[in-house]
Amino acid sequence: MTRQALVSYFYQSAFTVSMQKTLLVFSYRQTDIPQVAENQRLSDQDFSGFNNILVFVPSASAAHHDPAIYDWKQSFPITYILPQEAASKAPRAANVRVCREGDSFTVGHCEVSVFGSTDMGVSFLATAEDISVYHAGDLNLWHWREENTLRNIAKAEAAFYEKVADLPKDKIDIAFFPLDPNQGGLYDAGANHFIMAVKPRVFFPMHFGGRTEIANEYARRSLSRKTVTFALTGVRDSALIDLSVSPALIRSNLPQKPSRASNRGSVDLNAYVHEDPFAQTDLPVSINKNPKNEGE
Repeated sequence: MTRQALVSYFYQSAFTVSMQKTLLVFSYRQTDIPQVAENQRLSDQDFSGFNNILVFVPSASAAHHDPAIYDWKQSFPITYILPQEAASKAPRAANVRVCREGDSFTVGHCEVSVFGSTDMGVSFLATAEDISVYHAGDLNLWHWREENTLRNIAKAEAAFYEKVADLPKDKIDIAFFPLDPNQGGLYDAGANHFIMAVKPRVFFPMHFGGRTEIANEYARRSLSRKTVTFALTGVRDSALIDLSVSPALIRSNLPQKPSRASNRGSVDLNAYVHEDPFAQTDLPVSINKNPKNEGE
């Protein structure tokens, strides 16, 4: 059985995962987001052909719950899955499934498990067509190490480890998890622990805002025997994940060569200062062959 999914990134924590007959939409937001141009927003064309469309809202905050999601045609087989505190914002006409941490249920042919967060809301694990997808919402190690007391840091770590311990190990195929550079030092501590503890097959960083270099660099240097880390940083950037092989094979519309063990985000030589050929950068660099030299 072919196990493939197309992952598309929009902005911040918003992703879609397209399978043969299932579409998963996570934390979608377009209002007050200038990075998402009108012609890049989700539209009717994106919903056509799916038998089951699940729209996941991790929390009631504006960062995760955009009222625009209720403007989509209700003739599509859409189910909105959201925590209790967000339910009041949903119109009565919408097909809504209210949930809380610890719930497990089935929507169509998709199994949904609701897990906790270390901030507002919940996180979700959805399994459809033999592919499991986890979206962390705001679950992260929010240590704020450079401004917090040692006691508060220890409490944040304990709370985070407890929530991660509830997640299934070695069973998640695709995971979306925060990588927030606003935390300063050790901003990737939560992501590192999540990968080591849960061991998802493919890991996508999110919640990095406009700091795309953070996501690209993390993908470049993140090495794990069981997890391939891949960065999608531009609106509508996408990656086709083939889970029928091991390690998972990723093909992307980004200008980089597909590989199984070392899929990494990249930037071009503009990362260098052209006036100084000896300038250094710690950004990952993709060197493209000069077209004039092709065939040599």
